[in-house]
Amino acid sequence: MPDMFNLTPQMQDYFNSLPKMMQETIIQSGAKINSLDDLKAVVEGVTENEQG
Repeated sequence: MPDMFNLTPQMQDYFNSLPKMMQETIIQSGAKINSLDDLKAVVEGVTENEQG
């Protein structure tokens, strides 16, 4: 689960820009997210799983 209290401002802005369902999926995924690139990779992975 992302540490919602230790996100950088850029990570927080990106996370907040996502649809609520995507935010919830990320939180429940348990993914280790330590950077904006990590966050984007998780979003990309979730999007690919939903499409495929």
